[in-house]
Amino acid sequence: MSLKNNIIMIIDDNEFDMYITSRLILSNHLADDVLEFDSGQLAINYLELNKDNVSQLPRLIFLDIYMPLMNGFQFIEQFKRLPAIVKEYCKICIVSSTVDDQYIYKAKIEEGINLFTSKPITVDYIKSIF
Repeated sequence: MSLKNNIIMIIDDNEFDMYITSRLILSNHLADDVLEFDSGQLAINYLELNKDNVSQLPRLIFLDIYMPLMNGFQFIEQFKRLPAIVKEYCKICIVSSTVDDQYIYKAKIEEGINLFTSKPITVDYIKSIF
């Protein structure tokens, strides 16, 4: 999968982490655009709004596990209810600073999660996906 000419979405309530990840992606030309959401619900709303317009959907979603109101796993439950085209087009990568083995295990076996990495995300990691 190539991200050139595509979009990456970041869902993280930590503004600093979101800024660093966005700058890393854009400065290394890993995507044409980065969508930033500090809430899983706002991201779900965006995906629902653009479900019929694939050109506006992200190829990759970096999803933080720990967030208020809607955590990463709750986001995934909502994501599973989206149309098949969205679920097939968008790949999810759980991103967390957790060292809790239970969450890492759950993230790796959870249906719909393709990837897992610890914060901070690196250029080499993003390149390794593609």
